[in-house]
Formats: sequence, structure tokens, C-alpha cells
Amino acid sequence: MHAADPHSTERHTYRDHDLESAILAHLGHMLNTRQGSSLTCPDYGLMEVSEVLHEFPEAIGLVQRSIKNCIQTYEPRLKNVQVRHLRSDATQAMVLEFEITAQIQFSDGRRQALRLGAAVDQSGNVRMT
Repeated sequence: MHAADPHSTERHTYRDHDLESAILAHLGHMLNTRQGSSLTCPDYGLMEVSEVLHEFPEAIGLVQRSIKNCIQTYEPRLKNVQVRHLRSDATQAMVLEFEITAQIQFSDGRRQALRLGAAVDQSGNVRMT
């Protein structure tokens, strides 16, 4: 076992991984919560997807903006959030796939890139990938 080098510029720690895991868990929980479910924060969560699917393909942009706004409002540890719709065969099965990119803002000022996927089905269930 080697001692940590205090002069190293490499500062990734187990706590960095813990923070990323905590953010991913929060995103999964938040995006699977429907707006209006929280009495104290009525806009917390994702819009009711099933109510806009009849407006397809405009629904894609509505869901995309809802995801981005939710993350920007309720996950302050992420900066420069971008949400992009991924065209795929899953769209035919009424599953909308999105790529979410952002930067994790660490308490010491460092930032780390984050990229993940979110698949939203017609019931509004979100699967993080």
C-alpha cells in the first residue's frame, strides 16, 4: 500500500465518486417525481408526460425543457446543464431518449464533466442510463 502524495495534482477521491453517486440518485428520484407531488415545492419533479404525449412530436421539446429546468432548479451541484433528444427506434415505442451533459461543481471549486442518459416512457417513468 502506498501513501498518498500530498504534492500530486490528481485530486479525485472516493468522496468525488460519492458525490457523483449522490447526484445520480437524486436525479433518478427527482425525474421520477411528478410536478405537484410536493406540497412545499409544487414544481419539483418532471411534468406529467402522459398529458403531453398526444402533442407528439412537440412533446419531445416539452419533456426536454422540463428535464433541463428541473435539474437547473433543484440540482445546484450541476452547472452548464444541457439536455439533448436522441433520435432512436425507441421513439416509435413511445420511449423518449435524452442525453444529459453537465459539470459537477465540487465544493473546492473543481468541476468534472458528467454525461448520462435518461429514457422516458409513455407513463413518465424515467430510467437513468
